[in-house]
Amino acid sequence: MHPGPYHPPPGAYPPPGAYGSGPYGRNVPRYGHPGGGSRRGGCSCAKVYCCCCCFLFITVVLIIGGAAAAYFIIDPKIPKFSIDSFESKSFGFSDDGGLKSELQATIKAENPNKYLEFIFGEANDPKDNSFKIFYSNLEIGSGTLPIFTLSKKNTTTIKMDLKGELKKDSFAEGSGESLADKLKNNDKVPLLTVAMVPIKFKLSGQEISKGVRFVVNVNTTMNVKNLAQGKNLEISDSKTDIALHINKYAHKLNGKFDFF
Repeated sequence: MHPGPYHPPPGAYPPPGAYGSGPYGRNVPRYGHPGGGSRRGGCSCAKVYCCCCCFLFITVVLIIGGAAAAYFIIDPKIPKFSIDSFESKSFGFSDDGGLKSELQATIKAENPNKYLEFIFGEANDPKDNSFKIFYSNLEIGSGTLPIFTLSKKNTTTIKMDLKGELKKDSFAEGSGESLADKLKNNDKVPLLTVAMVPIKFKLSGQEISKGVRFVVNVNTTMNVKNLAQGKNLEISDSKTDIALHINKYAHKLNGKFDFF
């Protein structure tokens, strides 16, 4: 057969598959790699996550570093308290066997801080401002601390009146007679004082304790003489425990509360 327009000679066209395996010998073009786009998206998310973590870590470090620096610069210290005098204006039994007492305490407060100021006595709850004296678990006198501000590097002296009255039947059997004998012979009388003092903090004239309840609790056991003499009380064998209440939590402190 002679070659014609419809019968090309052998070798005129390449054999099937010479230019690919697709239709008409062509391969289907491939664009990218399956899943390639998702891998690129995963890398981007990981980078954003790492950046956020790094930013958060740096922020926390800066906050902690700033707080530590501020703490060492301010150098906060606990105020010091002492009772300069404790006077018995009247303390004794009436004809009906009841006990009446009127005491006055002169308290000295010292602020050793360079930057911090304190406001004492200002409380939302009246229970947070109280000063009570107990004998044999009986409250024999009470009062409240007047509101005052203790400026930085300053010492303030305040007076506090304590009054109380107990009926004869308030005492346990023999307890009233025992106290009467101690007063008559001017013997030592064991007493317990429980003070709740609200406190607020000021830095550079601005209160920094808003919204937080700070109350200093001072409990002192002691022996007292001259209760019935109308003189300054003689206090000995005193032992004091101090705790700081922050909202509903209490933290024991190594503060100083002296009796002179």
